[in-house]
Amino acid sequence: MSLLAPRHRELVADAERFARERLAPWAAGNPASLPPELWRAAGEAGLLGVAVPREYGGRGLDYLAVTAAAAALVGAGHNPGFGLSWIIHNVVARLAFWELGREDQHVRFLPDLAAGRITASISISEPGVGAHPKHLETRAVQRGGEFVIDGEKSFLTNGPFVDLYVVLAVTGFRGERKEFSALIVPRGTPGATLTPLLDLGCFRPSPHCGLRLAACTVPAANLLGPPGEAYAALALAFREREDVVLAGLVLGGMDRQLELVIEVLRAGGGAAGKEAEERLGRLRYLRDALRLLAFTAASRLDAAAAPDERLSLVLSFRSLAREFQEELVGAVAPPARTENGEEYRLLAGDLRRTIGLAGNVMTLKQRKHGAALLAGTEG
Repeated sequence: MSLLAPRHRELVADAERFARERLAPWAAGNPASLPPELWRAAGEAGLLGVAVPREYGGRGLDYLAVTAAAAALVGAGHNPGFGLSWIIHNVVARLAFWELGREDQHVRFLPDLAAGRITASISISEPGVGAHPKHLETRAVQRGGEFVIDGEKSFLTNGPFVDLYVVLAVTGFRGERKEFSALIVPRGTPGATLTPLLDLGCFRPSPHCGLRLAACTVPAANLLGPPGEAYAALALAFREREDVVLAGLVLGGMDRQLELVIEVLRAGGGAAGKEAEERLGRLRYLRDALRLLAFTAASRLDAAAAPDERLSLVLSFRSLAREFQEELVGAVAPPARTENGEEYRLLAGDLRRTIGLAGNVMTLKQRKHGAALLAGTEG
């Protein structure tokens, strides 16, 4: 915790309190949906504008704060699904509306985002092709003071209940290369319709859906960030921030896993004596090392450190997180047979999914660095 300043620790304490008092009792009922009143309560507790500047109603913190608070919410709240929805809201508010937004957009949207009166979702991926720029087909054509958007987006976290969709669309070409822009599409805009709920089999009850856009028209004032540069400024930047702050979800999940295992061991189940102590000791120091990696990566993101440095921290985190899960396997069977067995099973699945997120991309990046070492072009 030494990387956390007093302002971060205050936020973590608030997040833990909210998680114990509101999230954990709700999560114990095996919820099928995320209730609006719980989301509003998070806003009232000052948890939906963590990285929004104070002058717009937020807490004026950073990505380290988002990471640390996510660990507290998931660890004490016992629901990674809520944690995922919370992370995406805070990252979209910070990246799309603060970092890319104009002053008039700051004034118009940030106070309501920070208070939880409105929520936003990011719309990048498309059915069957993911987020690869060569294959994205959603287009926006400017006609006077408006953009007309046509296409379809998929895997929108929080999509079913948000008020604003930040849509990535092709708005031009530079030679054969597509240029992308980001546009704000308010819920209910004619021509914008949601596709049915997606069952991802994980992160319940965080809702996901798709978005169809057919001659959907929005004002040119809804453009976010520089025109034609949104793939790097939004899509790649979002992926990098997501890679870093999702480590907080994993940390909180591991804290809860340890709680469940310890409950069983104290009750006389599973391994006993020195074997249990040795296993728990190893899990403890792996967890502590992972916390240090996660918080360092978030701090380096806030400091705009070199991307390769942050990538090394993220890849190291994922590698050790897999090791943690493998070490935990010997203690999985006892919790699976207890009253918390279903929670343990779902939690393990959510963490495996998070650790493996964008695994192919991570493997390609890892291979690229290995090739550079072999070629002598990287020290």
